[in-house]
Amino acid sequence: MLKLVATMAAFTALSANTVLAQTPDSGLYLGAHYGQQKVDLESDLGSANAKFGLVGVNLGYQLSPFLGLEARYAQGVEDEDLFSGSDAARFELDRHMALVAKGTFHLGQTVSVFGTAGYGETRYALAYEVLGADGRETTTEKGVQFGAGVALNLTNSLSVVAEYTRLPKLEEEDEGLFKSDVSLMTLGLQYRF
Repeated sequence: MLKLVATMAAFTALSANTVLAQTPDSGLYLGAHYGQQKVDLESDLGSANAKFGLVGVNLGYQLSPFLGLEARYAQGVEDEDLFSGSDAARFELDRHMALVAKGTFHLGQTVSVFGTAGYGETRYALAYEVLGADGRETTTEKGVQFGAGVALNLTNSLSVVAEYTRLPKLEEEDEGLFKSDVSLMTLGLQYRF
């Protein structure tokens, strides 16, 4: 995690220094989004899914008309109650961070499609209060993530962006307990400086 934070800090410093030398086909951009993350679980005993709401920001630098680098951070705002009452358990998404490369193909001046690939980290938590005992357990899933999306340019600087991303699977899958499918759908605005 420290490597990711250090990389994001270096990327931000580099972007701030190079923004003065940008050309019309490159530049710094900032975005905000709301998303819905879905975790599908399947085992021999059955299947289940959990959905989380999150809000996030992204900071990127367009190196050329076709290639950019982007740092992302999102915070969970909606959790999944597993059960409630006098005994309760809740599956939470604490945060998601990523560093991705973004390839863009322009379909005219108004619409562009893009693909992303990079490294992501998601921290989940299980909060519980059962039989008078309470606690909170956390786990961090990390690995390769990839996605695709579309951007609609409202002005030269402002765009609406929709994206679908496949996130790292849950760790317990490696132990053969279950199979997981983790995805994220976001909708947001992006402002290019």
